[in-house]
Amino acid sequence: MSIAETADRIVVSVGGECDMSSSDGLASALDAAMESALPVEVDLAELRFLDSSGIHVLVTAYRTAQSRRTTVHVTRATGMVATVLELTGVGALLAPQPQGEW
Repeated sequence: MSIAETADRIVVSVGGECDMSSSDGLASALDAAMESALPVEVDLAELRFLDSSGIHVLVTAYRTAQSRRTTVHVTRATGMVATVLELTGVGALLAPQPQGEW
């Protein structure tokens, strides 16, 4: 997992698996990323597995972002991860805004 700051957002890149044993790391990374007022992008391109604990972390981050008046979006999910996001509705909840609205 890595965190990078660009001019208009914080990018948290997640790889491998996000399950009960690793979701706390994602939660900590997202909480740290939301310390700034910048929107947060969660890049899931390298994530191969996502279970309910990871979904919980993403939804909690969404709620936290709302309370801090910022945003959290997921990008580049593929395969099983994209399917899980779609089936749970979390993909639509955390879909990026149209271009230029970061």
